[in-house]
Amino acid sequence: MGKGYFIVLFVILCCTTTSGQGYNPETGQWGYVSKKYISILTGYSSGDFNLKAESAFSNPQNSSERLWSAEVSDVSISPNIPQLILKFGGWKGWKGAEMELSFIGHKIPSQIVYYDSHGQIFVPPTSEYPDGYYYPVEPQDSVDLSSGFLKFNLFSVGGSVYGNFHLSSKIKPYFGLGFSLGLNNITSKYPGPGSYAAKNVMAAFGYDIKDAESLNTTDFGASLHIPIGIKSLINEKIFFSTEFRFSKNFLSFGSSDAYLKERDKGTLDSFQLNFGIGTFIE
Repeated sequence: MGKGYFIVLFVILCCTTTSGQGYNPETGQWGYVSKKYISILTGYSSGDFNLKAESAFSNPQNSSERLWSAEVSDVSISPNIPQLILKFGGWKGWKGAEMELSFIGHKIPSQIVYYDSHGQIFVPPTSEYPDGYYYPVEPQDSVDLSSGFLKFNLFSVGGSVYGNFHLSSKIKPYFGLGFSLGLNNITSKYPGPGSYAAKNVMAAFGYDIKDAESLNTTDFGASLHIPIGIKSLINEKIFFSTEFRFSKNFLSFGSSDAYLKERDKGTLDSFQLNFGIGTFIE
């Protein structure tokens, strides 16, 4: 190996082992300096939503099956309101940890989605069909979603651990893994995803889903996130943060009511670019 290789290796070792060190006059030794901080970030996000929905009722011909089930993948999402993240953290050497409070809002913009469905839907009783009507659903179909068809407001509390790389005394890249628990509020002007997809069929039998109560539910959820970023130290008290984050939020909620009641599970995958400012604390 050439001399250039050893020079580069020496520089990297110096950056990762000395940039985060300080001299302790009481012990006469060098050691890692711990840093504690508070920071706030905001930014932009995008991603997609994957949903699995099923009727809350069993198939009359086979009690082990749901009356109907449906899946839809890669539904685009966009920001509804600016996201906000408040962090309390610290590092010592290459090890770091953070606790955070976060709020993020998404919505489903106008688009055509394709879903896979099986089973049959029960059209509630009407004047023409006093006993109701079972109608088979198509294996595959499409539906036109209006802007804001579903809105997601996610509030979570969690934390992450990360590796802190000391490239210099001012530049601190990091890579981490985190977990959060929180409350997910999901709203729609329609009763639920399943009943909305079947609205044309039910309308043909004289039933209008607009007469049903609109969706507004709040449930517990969990999320995983992977932050990758850089802290740029301005002085001994202030630093700027630039962070790219991938988050996977696990959602579970019930929607619609009466004959149309359904169970919905989904994942909301978001890609976030955040910018913020922080201050070191003693």
